[in-house]
Amino acid sequence: MKIKHFIYIKCKTNHPNRILLKLYKNKINIYDILKKKDELYIKVLQNDYERIKKQIVTTKFYYVSDTGFFKFKKNLTPLKIMAILFFLFFINFFSQVIVKVEVVHSNKEIRELVGKALESENIRVWSLKKDYDTLQKSKQKILDMYKDKLEWIEIENIGMKYVVRIEERIINQFKDEKKYCHIIANKSGIIESITSTKGEILVHEGQYVTEKDILISGEIKFNEEVKQNVCAEGKVYAEVWYETHVSLPIRYETKIRTGKKRLNFSVENETGKYKILKSRLKNYETESKLLFHFFNFNFYLDTEYEINKTENNYTLETGTNKAIELADQKIQTKFLEKEQIKMRKVLKNTINDSTIDVDLFYSVIENIGKMEKYTIIVEKEGS
Repeated sequence: MKIKHFIYIKCKTNHPNRILLKLYKNKINIYDILKKKDELYIKVLQNDYERIKKQIVTTKFYYVSDTGFFKFKKNLTPLKIMAILFFLFFINFFSQVIVKVEVVHSNKEIRELVGKALESENIRVWSLKKDYDTLQKSKQKILDMYKDKLEWIEIENIGMKYVVRIEERIINQFKDEKKYCHIIANKSGIIESITSTKGEILVHEGQYVTEKDILISGEIKFNEEVKQNVCAEGKVYAEVWYETHVSLPIRYETKIRTGKKRLNFSVENETGKYKILKSRLKNYETESKLLFHFFNFNFYLDTEYEINKTENNYTLETGTNKAIELADQKIQTKFLEKEQIKMRKVLKNTINDSTIDVDLFYSVIENIGKMEKYTIIVEKEGS
């Protein structure tokens, strides 16, 4: 939601009603009126002040002050901003300190076990709060470390303390359930190369396979009889095919940085991001660096780079080349190790009133292997 920018202006007059009538005839909205001796003070929108100066030339109007947020913003100086930011940073820093770690479980041995593990992950009293991803990694490390003792662990941040809840693992199994896996095709294609460190290879180079075909089997056979089951491992690269469509506007804008830059500050919450100081550049782009987080607000140091903008038009050739570049980028963002574009072909390219449309065919080398688990249950004696 855009904040309305109100200002106070004044003029010298002995006939305030005449001035107000002129403003009314020029469709200027007035939000407050104050008379002092021979001066008339009125509250209007900042945009309307520009109209008043152009449309009412018989009376001289003077800017007095901004109101509300804009008055506060105008009175800010870089020194005041730095002082406020330092104060908020100071408060924020100490609000991020943990003063208590509470492990909740009835078993003292388990509590002490988890307490030591938390210490090793630097989750301790007088440490700084961890972010969500770091806590998740620490939880997983502790579970992996004591997989035979712990079933589940949760670390909850409440104010300036961590509450750690645990569920102990109860081992009471009568069946030994082992899991094995095949490597199957997650899409159709022609095999380019295949390597395996475990399992039995069932396909060869140049062979066409379809989705869900088993490529490397976890069943090791001899004379058609399964002698061993493993979890197959390996990589299967195949040539697969795509068709894609790209549509881009004929007109496009280029931006070139002039070399001028200015520093600014901004604050962000759930309603949006707002600059604290008015920019001194007309056309610019911004790079932001997070300074700190305070409650629901993020405070940033902004670097504003002045830019020159130029309007351009694509030709069919340059537009087609741009479409190929965009399509390549889209495909390559999903590539893993050794995956690559083998061949591309323009199927169709047309130029319309406002867009260039390009249809493309791609031949791509991808790892199409996907692990699929299967289970063999071995009954234990006495079960």
